[in-house]
Amino acid sequence: MQLEKDNNIKVTRLANDSGYYNNVFKKTEKILSVILYILSETKETKSTETLITNIKDKTLNTHEISLETLTAQGHEESEAIAKFQHTVVSLDSTLRLARVANLIPEDLYTIVADQLDTVLRYVNNHYLTKQGISVEELLTDDSSGVAKKTTKPASASRPATRQKRVNIPASDISTDAYLVYSQMTDRAERIKTVLEAKPQATIKDIAEVITDVSEKTIQRELNSLIEKGQVVREGERRWSRYSALK
Repeated sequence: MQLEKDNNIKVTRLANDSGYYNNVFKKTEKILSVILYILSETKETKSTETLITNIKDKTLNTHEISLETLTAQGHEESEAIAKFQHTVVSLDSTLRLARVANLIPEDLYTIVADQLDTVLRYVNNHYLTKQGISVEELLTDDSSGVAKKTTKPASASRPATRQKRVNIPASDISTDAYLVYSQMTDRAERIKTVLEAKPQATIKDIAEVITDVSEKTIQRELNSLIEKGQVVREGERRWSRYSALK
């Protein structure tokens, strides 16, 4: 909340914060969509009914709490974000139990858990502790995992994911570069995750889960995965269906 020159109070909310909206709210929305998609393809039995219902309830609750944070302002902001953080941790814990119970495959759980971890660390570093993650944490040596030294300011920072370090050219360590390279790497993984959850999926099936890219982009990525021997296609043109090769 700011006091303008004409003495009118300008109220700012998290919904107006592009960093929070894109890296927390929208990212959480996509993760929750994937969780519900995975559950929709999971066979429900009497022994798993309670756990599946619990995950669904926590997923929907997380979405509701996430929506509430968008309207938070002033002193309400920290309290709303802390509540959201606790809700995400609760969801992750429940998913972990589902993994132990073999309800969710380990590879799918790992991907979802890493994405939730990314959201939590972004929130913690940018909205609770007010300390951004330095570029040194983003640029690491693949062989040793030790951060490379750089003279660039910390303002060009972006949280890295625990799942995979992205190789960014040494000449380009801007925020935009990190987003571009990480998105290129993550897109293929996201597509394979959908195909593992639902074999024989069409491009439209994949596009219902991965909503931030066009169907043409998904088609190009699928062609690349087919060439690499990671995905197989059955049928031609509009009747094509895709499955991940293990």
